[in-house]
Amino acid sequence: MFLPIHNIIYYILFMKIDQVLLALGLVDREPDVYLALLRTPGAQPASVIATRANLNRTTVYKILVKLVKKGLVTKTQRHGITCFFAEDPENRLKFLIEDRQKQLTDMNQAMLEALPLLTMTDEEHDSLPKIRYYEGIDGIKQIYEAVLKEGKDQYRYGDITKIYEALGIYTDEYIKKRNELGITTYAIMPFYETERAQIKKNIKEHRSVLYIPKKLFPIEGEVRIFGNKVGIISLRKDSPIGVIIESETIAKMFLSIFMLTWKGYGEKVIRS
Repeated sequence: MFLPIHNIIYYILFMKIDQVLLALGLVDREPDVYLALLRTPGAQPASVIATRANLNRTTVYKILVKLVKKGLVTKTQRHGITCFFAEDPENRLKFLIEDRQKQLTDMNQAMLEALPLLTMTDEEHDSLPKIRYYEGIDGIKQIYEAVLKEGKDQYRYGDITKIYEALGIYTDEYIKKRNELGITTYAIMPFYETERAQIKKNIKEHRSVLYIPKKLFPIEGEVRIFGNKVGIISLRKDSPIGVIIESETIAKMFLSIFMLTWKGYGEKVIRS
């Protein structure tokens, strides 16, 4: 059985429109519902559109609400019943086309900017810093574990009282592991009067410390330099966060800043 020629032409045109709507950002059955609404005169309830689109009412209602958000359809009330009608397709589809053109332009620009990265050699990729983000107490502990795994002497700015406040007993566990591995810590820390007891522990705990007056060094977190990595940590009890930056260049830069303070300030303050 053959379809009349006008039905075949209509079917071909319909398929092309359907593909255009998909290209403009309509998804799943949204083109079907939108085209059914365009062919329906006046404002109609979802049940009428569902019959024309050959879909169930609940699905069609949800799709119509999405089309309202996209500006293609307007929702109204008739005799207390929620109805829908299609906005002027010429204006609304033109808007969608312009919006998609802008998206494609932005994507093209982003691709052009990314091309240098895509064409990098392995050696160039290796030179890019690797940054890992950590959140919460468990995340901060992972940074400390990374220090132990590196197994090299470390250099840090920080306030040990803040570390104990944030990490509690884990701090002692970490120090014990670090001592067993023979890792020495060179630390720049604020000085408290209560710190005198800590000074006695520094040699035992493989820690060489440069103390700076607390009022000159109010620090809420810490920076740890270990190997080719730098750990930067915020020790706020309510929201501790941290990052590890893996980069030979950045690690050397932070270490240079550390040593400038260590050597330049060392003759003026307490060192243990």
